[in-house]
Amino acid sequence: MRQQYVMLARSLYGALVQPIDPQNSGASTAMINKWVSDVTAGKIRNMIEGSLSPSSSVVIANALYFKAKWKTQFEPLVTRDAPFFPDGLDGPSYRVKMMSLSGCLPFYKTRDALDVSIVGLPYRDDTSTMYLIQPANSSRAAVRRLQASLTGKMLDSWIGQMKLQSTNVRLPKMHLRNSVDLLQSFQKLGFNSILSPAKSDLSNMIDSKTSGQNPYVNQILHKLDLAIDEEGTEGAAATSALVDRIGSQRQFNGNAPFLIYLRHDATGLPLFYGPIFDPR
Repeated sequence: MRQQYVMLARSLYGALVQPIDPQNSGASTAMINKWVSDVTAGKIRNMIEGSLSPSSSVVIANALYFKAKWKTQFEPLVTRDAPFFPDGLDGPSYRVKMMSLSGCLPFYKTRDALDVSIVGLPYRDDTSTMYLIQPANSSRAAVRRLQASLTGKMLDSWIGQMKLQSTNVRLPKMHLRNSVDLLQSFQKLGFNSILSPAKSDLSNMIDSKTSGQNPYVNQILHKLDLAIDEEGTEGAAATSALVDRIGSQRQFNGNAPFLIYLRHDATGLPLFYGPIFDPR
């Protein structure tokens, strides 16, 4: 690996750069998995499963660990078994642990054909918020249609129009785990050259003369471990005066599919995003 790239990775991203030995795949895999486990507090223990290919010259691993408490907490004593309807209220259901809270929360409902409700659950540090987004008469199909039309600008616009309102939220208690190869996703985004041995040009990163081959990307792995439960702190009383007491209490019922959008509000940086089709 070129030293200039190593210096930039360390100075710009605080990256930890360690040599690997593809001929000793077990030790290299263990080192990478230990680093990921350490920075995710043990939530993701096996980022790489199996052995590295002997032709692997570079592995780039990135990890995000987020832990925060709700600003307005869910009351554990009112968590109850309740039905969740993945395909709409007319379809079959299964039982989940449903949490509940009532408080002064950011809320917005679109006035268009999408008919979307969005509620914000701020974290205690007041820098990040989990936004729950749900179309009317929600189902897996309805959420997929919403995703197909949803853009970052739309999300920012909705969030910008949210107002603190008296809101009742029902949200399944869940522990989400997912593992996916993002290779096809990167191809759809237009990242094709680095995925092709014939077209890839990573010469600013790796000296191909030293490696003896033209390096390219052949796998992009993503793993997620996200726990959502009742833990939090008491809601701030100072904000209760901002409640719109003229209108009726707003409702967000997470008993059907919805989207999660976890954002660092100070920068607008998305931390997590995805649909909830099965919260079990």
